[in-house]
Amino acid sequence: MQTLAFWVLLLVFMGAFAVQVARRVQLIAAAPNTFSLDHLGTRTRRFVVDVLLQRKTIAERPLTGLMHAFVFWGFVAFGGYTLSEFLYGLGIVDLTHEGWFHAYRLALTPFAAAVLVGVLYLLIRRALVRPVGLGPTVSIESIVIAVFIATLMITFLLTFRLEADTTPGRVNWWVHAMVILTFMALIPASKHLHLVLSPITVFLKSPELGNLPNLDFEKEQVGLETVGDLGSKIVLDAFTCVECGRCQVNCPAWGAGKELNPKTIVLQTREALRAGERGKKLGAVYSETVLWQCTTCGACENQCPVGIEHLPILIGSRRGLVSNGDAPEYLGAVYNHLERRGNIWGLGYDQRQKFVDSAKLEIFDPSKHDVLVWLGCAGAFEADFQKSLRSLFEILRARGVTFGVLSKERCTGDPAKRTGNEYMYQELANGNIEELKAAAPKKILTSCPHCVKTIGNDYRKFGYEVEIVHTSVFVEGLLRDMSRATLSGSPDVVTFHDPCYLGRYAGTVDEPRALLTRFGADIKEPERNRDNPFCCGAGGGLLFADKEEEPGTRISDVRFKQLQATGANTVVTACPFCSIMLKGAQASAQADTQFIDLMTFVKDRL
Repeated sequence: MQTLAFWVLLLVFMGAFAVQVARRVQLIAAAPNTFSLDHLGTRTRRFVVDVLLQRKTIAERPLTGLMHAFVFWGFVAFGGYTLSEFLYGLGIVDLTHEGWFHAYRLALTPFAAAVLVGVLYLLIRRALVRPVGLGPTVSIESIVIAVFIATLMITFLLTFRLEADTTPGRVNWWVHAMVILTFMALIPASKHLHLVLSPITVFLKSPELGNLPNLDFEKEQVGLETVGDLGSKIVLDAFTCVECGRCQVNCPAWGAGKELNPKTIVLQTREALRAGERGKKLGAVYSETVLWQCTTCGACENQCPVGIEHLPILIGSRRGLVSNGDAPEYLGAVYNHLERRGNIWGLGYDQRQKFVDSAKLEIFDPSKHDVLVWLGCAGAFEADFQKSLRSLFEILRARGVTFGVLSKERCTGDPAKRTGNEYMYQELANGNIEELKAAAPKKILTSCPHCVKTIGNDYRKFGYEVEIVHTSVFVEGLLRDMSRATLSGSPDVVTFHDPCYLGRYAGTVDEPRALLTRFGADIKEPERNRDNPFCCGAGGGLLFADKEEEPGTRISDVRFKQLQATGANTVVTACPFCSIMLKGAQASAQADTQFIDLMTFVKDRL
């Protein structure tokens, strides 16, 4: 009778699980296929590190992350125990009297204790502490699941005190089994579906942060316009979200009081999919205002422990809006400048040529020059940043490095791509690739992290590959033989602002600091630094937005206050856009903080 009852219950609860999962599988299958299995080695390593070892879960919030890891590792460790008990309950085979099973049970006791500690900590944190990222209300679902997990551990530990053949032992067995069955039926309709999906999502996540495949205009692709346009990876992501809020609290727009909340974007996607609103415009799902507040800094994707990719949603939706002429007014001027002049400022090539002539730059020749220096829009036209490039040129010449520039250089297309104007981006990219192929450099050197990302990663999608390095990396290697001991004077107290596209996208965090310390700097780290910096607010086309009309606080103002809080009176930058934004924040605050570019800092101390 007990075996028959358990068979019936198992089939009922498994049926409920299967029906709900099947609905979600149907939604994923109905979406345009965007799954990819390239770079299997990278994906496998990330699976081991981020899923099995729970690195990303633990990294930012060590204590909370470790508690969550305890629960995850317990979930995995108890898999064999649950299977054995269910085989016994179904009358298929009794393994519970085998010697290895008793040893296995003993080995599980520390896991059970760790899971109990972890789940109680998480329960208190969610019900009483309630961090802002978890939302303003207590999740009843999360409390119920926490109670279920605690019950499973307690009933397991009771098996060491209760004889299996007694009434208390049988009751304990049934409580344990029913909690598992109920848990299984509840999972698909809750955020705890991530227990099943997150290993898949992490494995399928692109190895490249902010990966945006090119649109194929011959296939009339225009970006994401409706819910039905969302790709299969985005749909999978929506059902995987654990609602931990890490993307939210790390988002600079949200941190500055703006409407954008990456977690809300994913949850709105989930709700629209569940409601079957495939024809609904994405501008109505997310609100167009929110879509244009993203700086594309990548903090949301980089912090997500379950492999969710937010930027394909945000920039994909921008593509759909731009294709229908719905871009913000300020971008019209930028697009016009890019189309007519090939740079974001709308200046003529004669201005670039004046700088080339005054800096005594040669046109690149692969037979004469070691590297090609890519000036970028700022380097070619922005007078303040040209001081940084002049410092770079002095360093290169002093160390015997020969270099040249292109006779004709247009914007890489980064502002167009990040704001969703894919057609303009591809026009600019193809023109630049043609010039670069003709010049045939083996190595490109640039001071703009956005150019590193665009040429180094995005241009590969056109089949063009070249080594491109940021000046901090190249110069650090060039001057590595110089020691701090050869320098005189007291250390300069500085703080270094990591650009998002350098620290987070390129992973370049040590080289700038090595240069600073080598040349006499005492670095005071700001609140957000290294591979998780706080954005300056310029990315994603927001360099050109009307800052006075922005809701909340300007992102650059928030970052400037963080830099001021270090107590350092000098801020070192390594990106032209960061320099522009932070100097603007300094002017608004009427502060006496000094700004200096990394190359100028090094040159002045050589």
